[in-house]
Amino acid sequence: MKILVCDDEPSVTEYVVIVLRSEGHEVEASFDGLEALEKIQADPGLYDVLITDNRMPRMSGIELIKELRALKLPLKIIMITGFVVQLETAPGDQQLFDRLLLKPFRAAELLNCFNELVC
Repeated sequence: MKILVCDDEPSVTEYVVIVLRSEGHEVEASFDGLEALEKIQADPGLYDVLITDNRMPRMSGIELIKELRALKLPLKIIMITGFVVQLETAPGDQQLFDRLLLKPFRAAELLNCFNELVC
């Protein structure tokens, strides 16, 4: 599985990368939504899963996901956020991603969420 992790908090990004690599996945990191969009657009079929935060500079996770859904890529998406209230205020936005994982989370929670999505 090829995974792109996008979060502007380096500690969160590094944690997710380490956990998923320990399970044998190929994982790359991005630190804002615009950078993630550029990576995916450069090779649209490269990634199987995107794990993204919502609140980031330059482009939010929701904005990123809307751009990606418009491309109609077969990309599975996990939203990681500590701000679920923000997501609840935008009707329909929760339908844009496949799973929601609230911060803070443990490795087991991340892996359970990921495995439910891809299995």
